[in-house]
Amino acid sequence: MRRASYHWLRACCFAALSCTCPGWAPALAGQYDLGAGLMLAHDSNITRTTDPRAEWTETWFAGFGYAERTADLTARLSAQVEKRDFVRNTYQNDTAYFLNGAAVWTIAPQQLSWTVEDRAGESLLDLTAPDNPTNRVKSNSLSTGPEFTLRVDPTNIPVIGARYGRYDIEGPGDNQRYTGYARWPYRLSEPEKLSLNYEAMRVDFTPPARFLNFLRQDQFLRYERLSSLNSLSLEGGTTHIQRYGGDQTNGRLARLSALHTLTSESAVRLVLSDQISDAATDLLRGATTTLTPATPFEIVAEVPLAGANVTTGDVYRSRRGELVYVAQGRRIESKVQGYTRRVDYVNAVDPSYREAGGNLALGWTPSDAMRIYAYAAYLKRTFPSVKRPTPDPILGPNFDERDTYRTVALGVTYRLTRNLSVSAEGGRLDRDTRLPPDVPPQGYVDNRFMLVLGYSTGPLYAAASSRR
Repeated sequence: MRRASYHWLRACCFAALSCTCPGWAPALAGQYDLGAGLMLAHDSNITRTTDPRAEWTETWFAGFGYAERTADLTARLSAQVEKRDFVRNTYQNDTAYFLNGAAVWTIAPQQLSWTVEDRAGESLLDLTAPDNPTNRVKSNSLSTGPEFTLRVDPTNIPVIGARYGRYDIEGPGDNQRYTGYARWPYRLSEPEKLSLNYEAMRVDFTPPARFLNFLRQDQFLRYERLSSLNSLSLEGGTTHIQRYGGDQTNGRLARLSALHTLTSESAVRLVLSDQISDAATDLLRGATTTLTPATPFEIVAEVPLAGANVTTGDVYRSRRGELVYVAQGRRIESKVQGYTRRVDYVNAVDPSYREAGGNLALGWTPSDAMRIYAYAAYLKRTFPSVKRPTPDPILGPNFDERDTYRTVALGVTYRLTRNLSVSAEGGRLDRDTRLPPDVPPQGYVDNRFMLVLGYSTGPLYAAASSRR
């Protein structure tokens, strides 16, 4: 619900800021940057429908970034509030809050720690509908709890932990999560370890709910090989979900994640997975790590997984393959990302889909005061069975839908002073749909121009709108 989402977002921001006060433990010794700005944007089709409506929007934003890496606390946090005004009143003016952060507090070195992860923002309500303000809802995923480490000997280091979490959205689907886990890592060598893992999570939905409460249990074997330049993680096991008062769901758990440094300026990441997941878990996977990326290896590790985040309380089987390449030079930077994904919902309340696509981002810094950038993205999403608004006795109750999205943008940022910058960007978004004749077309073209004036005290805060 909206009230719960705001409550937890305010609580996280308050905790992050309050820990800087004397008498709190641990005392923070990190760095922070503040900023604010104004974005003026014009959309030729802000409703993104076959009936275009041009609109100007004014967005005022302010926020901060924080990072710390000490013996007691490792943390990284960014938070922002945005107020958007629609000049021609196409939609109601609104205010949104965005937060992305993670922190690990070491209470007793190598024995006891406490972790907090939180991500708040906006999620899509319906993948088949246009991505406009009426199809976005506020969402927040929080997870926090302790972890205990028991050192049996130098090679056997069992771990037990617990997490309390909650997923808050506007509308039905809010839930609370209680997780316990046990891991038994065995160190094969300095960079390698093998571990047995068991995780149990109970999910309780807030009434009224479309879904039954359930208990999820994961059992899997993990192999890890970690170094400063390369990493490999392999996981294999099973997932069992028991709904209270309902049926069971069983599935495999298979995940591979590999990162490799190609040169001092480039790195590549490969992700393959076949698992049962849900919206709250996937949203939290997009939360920032406690590490502030500085090298191509760290940057490629932080690239978020591609694909839309949809607001739903249902669980689904997700099969994904993704490849990311990042190059970070002194003047030129680039990122190439390609992926394919299949999502099959268990309860068939939401339409299952397949999607494949990629994006390319380029940046050139001709001088210390100027940066020119370009972006292009392509996505094809297929829904094999979408419910008709009105069932047809001849055509049937369902139909197939295929959506193709193309996005291009070109922009420039110029630094007026050390802290003040101005940016201009022009872009085009279009959607082609393949639908049966009895279903209204949903294709659109939206040409967009943005002008941003931003102020930031340093690199930990980027003066830009989170809703682009």
